[in-house]
Amino acid sequence: MRKGLILLSIIVFSIFFPFNIGASSVPGDDFFFDGDNVKAIIVVGETATSSDIISASKLAFLIANRHTGRIENTIYEEYKVSLKNLNANDVIRIDPANASVNSIKVANGLKSLWWDDGYKYSSFLYPYGDGDKVFDYNETHEEIFIKLSDTEAPDDYCLDFNMSDIIYRVAYIHTPFQRKVFAGCGGPLYDVPYNSYKIRLFDKEYPIINNGVYRSKDQNISYFIYGIPIYSPDTIFKVGDTRVFGWYTVTLLDIHSPTTEETSKDDKFKVKSGGSFSGEYKVYLRVSDFTGKSNDFIMVMDANSSRCCTCVGLCDPKGGYGSFTTVPTRQYENDPYFIFERGTRVINDVEETIWTVPVFYIDGIKVFEGADKSMLAEFDVYSLKDYGAIEETPCCMPFVTYPNDYNLTISNLWEDMIALGVDINGDGNLSPEEQQIPVFETPGEECNASIKFPVSLPVYINPGKDGRYGTCDDFLDLNPLHPRFKKCNYDTIDVILCDKIDLTCCDPQVLYGPKNYFKIDILDSNYKQKDGDGIELEVSQKKSKLYLFYDSTVKVEPASLIKRDIDVTGADKVMRNLILIGNENNNLIIKDLYDADVSKVVWSRSFGQWEYLRNVFYENSVLIVGGRNGEATNNALEDLMKLLFV
Repeated sequence: MRKGLILLSIIVFSIFFPFNIGASSVPGDDFFFDGDNVKAIIVVGETATSSDIISASKLAFLIANRHTGRIENTIYEEYKVSLKNLNANDVIRIDPANASVNSIKVANGLKSLWWDDGYKYSSFLYPYGDGDKVFDYNETHEEIFIKLSDTEAPDDYCLDFNMSDIIYRVAYIHTPFQRKVFAGCGGPLYDVPYNSYKIRLFDKEYPIINNGVYRSKDQNISYFIYGIPIYSPDTIFKVGDTRVFGWYTVTLLDIHSPTTEETSKDDKFKVKSGGSFSGEYKVYLRVSDFTGKSNDFIMVMDANSSRCCTCVGLCDPKGGYGSFTTVPTRQYENDPYFIFERGTRVINDVEETIWTVPVFYIDGIKVFEGADKSMLAEFDVYSLKDYGAIEETPCCMPFVTYPNDYNLTISNLWEDMIALGVDINGDGNLSPEEQQIPVFETPGEECNASIKFPVSLPVYINPGKDGRYGTCDDFLDLNPLHPRFKKCNYDTIDVILCDKIDLTCCDPQVLYGPKNYFKIDILDSNYKQKDGDGIELEVSQKKSKLYLFYDSTVKVEPASLIKRDIDVTGADKVMRNLILIGNENNNLIIKDLYDADVSKVVWSRSFGQWEYLRNVFYENSVLIVGGRNGEATNNALEDLMKLLFV
């Protein structure tokens, strides 16, 4: 009898006190707002009741009137370098610490210029900088180059600028480590980055992941690829699981065991076993992006190692020597499935591919049986977010167009050398024989070397001249304490003036660098031959400090925050959080989440409640407010709004 009373009490409490389910009781402000923008939209079903529409309108009105705009009170701090007694053809270089004329330091630099002090760690990446908060020239940084010219003929002994006389530079750019991925038996080999290395170009950060050169008979076009890599190793799926990786969604549709003739799903996935492929499993996958575009394919895993392929050494060592094919051909290949993005440019009236980068891959590792006897599959998954390229541009299609045209070039300008040879006996000296020990490097790759020596000796990673691992002068050595020959290379981005600038002899005059990124105040434009004291100028840069106030309501039309379920796009799911109103019978998105077991509530039986689900669509969240009818939904919404908008 007592148990019955307890059960009855729980039922009564559930009826009269709607409850919520999910990772948290209610979302915070960041669910609804993202800076100046409303982050959340309200979704009602195409067949929603009038009561649901009224509930959605109430919530939209409250959200719209809670939206505040950011007021910025901007204070600028100005940094200056003053230079006097300059002559024609003098070259000025300004970095974050130094200002030099013809390679001789004459003043401090501009502290406003960016530099990377470093200390970035991962399992494969060691510091690029030393973290001492002191600028070192071989740390990635910005520079300004100015050359003083006189373009008049005959000379009027007044300052002018020729083409290339003004350069904005990002120097000492490192390229992060890459992972080699085989995409076919003896087939293409792709570099997939483990991480990114941020540089700053015109106050915008670019996470660099790779660089390269497009080559044709007419020209070479260098480029940097940037993006945010997301690497998810050893990810386990069971049949029916759907997971999000950056901008891509992966669903494991089915697993075909080698002990059966065909898969357990519908005819679309029926594939007979060939009989001669003992030990293999066919897994059926779907990959879709945020636009809704999807592809279904077969990946074959765990084939016999003895029959993997003719190039056994290239087969995936992490898995069962798997193979991949879009149509079952019973041909052994390595199994990664790739999606690529490419950049193009019209050259001689033909569209050419300048760069190609893998933006997604999934690599099968193994199939195994879970504790509940269900079949599971394990994968390595990689995706790339916010990707793009910085490409070289000629002056006919300038990278910067104001206040003058500037092109962009990418070059390798600096190299350093350390001692030649390997100290085999460890006596601290390099004998003529030790100097001749060859060390071979893979073409185009830094820090990837092999020592060819007749004696079987252990090989160590030597951090090189700078003493820091992960920098470009690392190498393999027989003794980690003794150096050998290595060229150390860094890449450089130059934004270079395309046009001549003819100035008058009047003072003062003002000139701006590309994108007005810095200013040149010309206080005395006359060379020494004209007035006896040479050119005087000041190079300056302003940096802003922002004070933010969220005290101004921004008018938002409440109706603009409401959408029907059939009108919600893939882009909405990528960019917005969703507030779903109704139940699985009248809201398609609620039904999808319920059918996928993401939502744990039988909404059509609920007396009114909400459920907050984090990271549902592309790292965005979902708030479901619903019930078995309009009255139940409205009651839940009223209770929720009291908590949200107090």
